[in-house]
Amino acid sequence: MGDSNKEDILRLPNGDGLTGDEVKSPFLIGVAGGTASGKSTVCKKIMEQLGQAEMDHTQRQVVAISQDSFYRELTAAEKAKAQKGLFNFDHPDAFNEELMFDTLQGILKGHKVKIPGYDYRTNSLDFENMLVIYPADVVLFEGILVFYFPKIRDLFHMKLFVDTDSDTRLARRVPRDINERGRDLDAVLTQYMTFVKPAFEEFCSPTKKFADVIIPRGADNTVAIDLIVQHIRDFLNNRSHPGSTGNMALYMNLDLNARSILGPDTIGSSSSSSSGNGTYNAIRRFSTLCKELNMQGNFFFDTNKNLPHH
Repeated sequence: MGDSNKEDILRLPNGDGLTGDEVKSPFLIGVAGGTASGKSTVCKKIMEQLGQAEMDHTQRQVVAISQDSFYRELTAAEKAKAQKGLFNFDHPDAFNEELMFDTLQGILKGHKVKIPGYDYRTNSLDFENMLVIYPADVVLFEGILVFYFPKIRDLFHMKLFVDTDSDTRLARRVPRDINERGRDLDAVLTQYMTFVKPAFEEFCSPTKKFADVIIPRGADNTVAIDLIVQHIRDFLNNRSHPGSTGNMALYMNLDLNARSILGPDTIGSSSSSSSGNGTYNAIRRFSTLCKELNMQGNFFFDTNKNLPHH
């Protein structure tokens, strides 16, 4: 049992301080989806399965960053609105697009970057608790609008969309905002109906078309997460072999054209976009595994064919 645990923890030199051709350029994965869809939980489960969650942050191969750290600073008038639940945090204008872009570019260049935390109770950036991102092999960037801004969307090598139905998302958001963010029920529901739901329909949901992989039911979809983890593990193991290429375009031998509609416990690959990052749209082995899961004679299909679709 001890040996299997060791195999699950993938270790490589952190890469901090590398120069020139040795700079560690990470595989950048965007994780989008509506509020309380399970984006951060998906990222957490991926890191846990890779043995990264409890590892010292300076040695992690896989790190996760929240788009919430890139909310722009509010004016005094906006802060007053926010305190009353009258500021729209789900609108693209609420984010600092340039800082987001510059930070991700720095990460892709193998730089160590510092990112502020976010205090949901005061609706302000927390510069006292900076998150230091060291050079890593895989970076997960999650948020409601990570695919909305074209030049940021084009930076991702893989784009995941966590697709959870609206009733479930609301049921998760209400207790979260009350218990963790100090809000009352009326304020949560008013904000949801006034800003969150309309913004999802206008800004977030349309970006699903840019996703390479759609994950129905979020973190509950263990098959989807297992597949994603396996491909990250393959990528990390490939990088760890002496003499192996660090070029992700060569490693991720990709096929772009097919859109597959899969069952409730599998992954749906969306159609290709003209985002300028087209060579990364679908992993060939991913497509093969998805097709296997979708075969009529497949064990998974037989045992789960009566599950309800969302």
